Amino acid sequence: MLHKSFYQGKQGECFIQLEKYWSEIKHEFDSQSDKKFLEPEDFSDSVRGLPEDFEDRSGDYVHGEWQALAVYIGEQEQQSFNDYPMLYSILRKFPYKTNVAIMTVGPNTKIGNHTDNEGGWRYQLCLDDGGGVQSGMHVMNLETRKQELYTWKTGEAFIFQPDIQVHNGFNRNNSERTTLLIDFYKESLYTKDKFEKYYQHYSECFEGLDNLVNVYESRKQK
Repeated sequence: MLHKSFYQGKQGECFIQLEKYWSEIKHEFDSQSDKKFLEPEDFSDSVRGLPEDFEDRSGDYVHGEWQALAVYIGEQEQQSFNDYPMLYSILRKFPYKTNVAIMTVGPNTKIGNHTDNEGGWRYQLCLDDGGGVQSGMHVMNLETRKQELYTWKTGEAFIFQPDIQVHNGFNRNNSERTTLLIDFYKESLYTKDKFEKYYQHYSECFEGLDNLVNVYESRKQK
């Protein structure tokens, strides 16, 4: 369960629905043929890694396999409603989102310590933990300033602030881990000016969200 402050308003209703119907969403993902993914170098330009994990090339803090199936980029749907009727029926009601993706992390993958420039909040719902208890992330607790372990469990969700909480990830389970990711601005703190500033900054981190759409379209053509 998420902190109760997130189960408010339209976003809260959507979180409840996502966590109720996660297995149907996972089935939609598994059933889709010819999936096209973004790679870390496509979506990691804004990442600030720690020196021991990050050199000078986008995405080089990832050791192993990590991919993203774009669901929303801005307000543009990137998959067919026919492939994801449950997921899109929920997400179309979710306000103040900037990016939605289904992330896959292969076995024996390490994602080094980093923060993300985009700001806002990040929701991740585990659709498949990869079978076991060796898949998780360390996230800095904002009160203690120490990193704490979060272990992924199928059907459970987690929210953090990726720009101010240093985090990493790993999957040492035998199978691929799959999570639904939503980057968003928290509804209870929304004002028009704050959201527009957040959205503009988020877009600039990708040299424009339209640019990310074009990158994904080029991936689809390969």
